[in-house]
Amino acid sequence: MAAPAPEEPAEEPAAQEDYTIGLVLKSFSNPFWMMAKTAAEAKAKELGVNVVVLGTTEEGDYQQQVAHIEDLTTQGADLIVVVPAEASALVPAVEAAVDAGIPVINLDSPIETDKVISFIGSDNVEGGKMAGNFIAEQLGGKGKVGVIRGRLGNPVELQRYEGFTEALKAYPDIELVAEGVGNWEADEGFTVMEDFLTAHPDIQAVFGESDRMILGASQAAQAAGRDDIVLVGLDGIVEALRAVQDGSISADVAQRPDLMGEYAVQYGLDYLKTGKIDPVLITPMTLAVTDNVQPLIQSWEDLGF
Repeated sequence: MAAPAPEEPAEEPAAQEDYTIGLVLKSFSNPFWMMAKTAAEAKAKELGVNVVVLGTTEEGDYQQQVAHIEDLTTQGADLIVVVPAEASALVPAVEAAVDAGIPVINLDSPIETDKVISFIGSDNVEGGKMAGNFIAEQLGGKGKVGVIRGRLGNPVELQRYEGFTEALKAYPDIELVAEGVGNWEADEGFTVMEDFLTAHPDIQAVFGESDRMILGASQAAQAAGRDDIVLVGLDGIVEALRAVQDGSISADVAQRPDLMGEYAVQYGLDYLKTGKIDPVLITPMTLAVTDNVQPLIQSWEDLGF
């Protein structure tokens, strides 16, 4: 006789299936975005809302993202969430969606338009500062460091670089002696690190603006027998967290791609139901080191990674 009771609240999610949220991510070859995808789909199932998650073949393929946004607009999605590969190139497609009556949420990195209803993501300037301060502390406020930069011109890259270099200004005895561009990729991070070791054999620490780049750099350092270098990444993908755990890298500024995916669906649905959303929603970051990394790894493993 008690069986009908739980069925009544279940009707609300079922009714919400009339809503369709489109989520346009970057490359599905990047575990970060696969985590966001998995979490978004899990949250959509929990809430009873349709979510269409689309990605790209390459991390910087904004043309494919434009095509996805145009398709979602034509198909009449109720709301679109976009992680832009490029800040300005997606603006016409995003504004066309808005003009068609489809609200757009901006996820992770900024789009150069004021027509989005909200930004959801990490504070990348703060993330860069966290990396810089950790390196400075590990070196005792004195030493030679390098930075492997992501795709130049990308807003996230600029913010992470700004935060990192701003943090180092507080330590006049730390020299930024090397910079290279790794375009977010592991193989390019490997090559840049090799160049650093050749040009600056006395380098003591390196910040990779993405985990894949610092993982590539770690391989180069290991190949050169340089396990003395402080290596710090930023993203929080499970491979980097495991590298922190086994000592391959020193620390990782861990974002929460799972929360990015969840927030996109949760707050997107809330907006469709109420017409209200905060203009900025910041997802947390954690400085992952050996002592605290296991729960972060577990959060990935809980979603099957």
